[in-house]
Amino acid sequence: MAHTDKQPIKNTPWTAKIVQHNPNRFGAVLSAVYGFWNSRNSDFRRDSYSVILFNSSPQTLINHDVTSTPDELLDRIVSIQPTGGTDFNAALESAKSLMETHWSTDRSPVFIFLSDGEGGLSDYIVRDICQRAAIRQKPLSLHAVSFASATIDLFQMVRASLDRTRSGSLRRMVAIAEGVVQGAPRNPPSPVAECTYTDAIDTIRLAETFLDISRSLKKSRAALIPTNRRQPTNYRLITLFSPRSLPYAQGQGKDFRGDEIETIRV
Repeated sequence: MAHTDKQPIKNTPWTAKIVQHNPNRFGAVLSAVYGFWNSRNSDFRRDSYSVILFNSSPQTLINHDVTSTPDELLDRIVSIQPTGGTDFNAALESAKSLMETHWSTDRSPVFIFLSDGEGGLSDYIVRDICQRAAIRQKPLSLHAVSFASATIDLFQMVRASLDRTRSGSLRRMVAIAEGVVQGAPRNPPSPVAECTYTDAIDTIRLAETFLDISRSLKKSRAALIPTNRRQPTNYRLITLFSPRSLPYAQGQGKDFRGDEIETIRV
């Protein structure tokens, strides 16, 4: 995430603040996340936001926030500097703990898991998280986003043919989540849980991806609410992301990131 091949979005009201601290991939991620928060912001906001930053161990920077503005949320993470190491499983376990600690029947859980690299992944951990949400009749929406360079992507393609257990972790994460959602009984009052995987090849595509996720939440709500008299669907969004990830070829670790609708970002 410390690589400067990708930069924060230019010419926005929040560009200068982000560039001052992180003129790099991590800054580009902050731009996209801020845009997401901004798109969800309204006088009627009931979403809950959590942000987990992780390298070899996870750190919760925002925990079940239901009141802060997008600018206040950004101020709490913008000065964080990228570091090395990555542990997908530890980050997911931390997100699971947040999801269960702050579980509410008024909010549907959403994870946004972002990484600019690959890491080992326990299928059991992913399935366990998804099943815990499904049992509570609010299946988890899991969105995985890859924000890697072309060089890293090429290296990972080669690595995939040599080590199947460490390749395609983000895609596999989504496939597991989709399987649980499809097998879960439908609960009409709850929004339809969507699970997606996206390759964000540049800063613009990354920002579009986060806005697409935001729009999908509004679509889910609209499909369930036949009249304007119904209350909007609220989310617990958890966003998880790793602040630094370099290619294995260079002997470096990788990073990832996520949020909660009650946003859980991983």
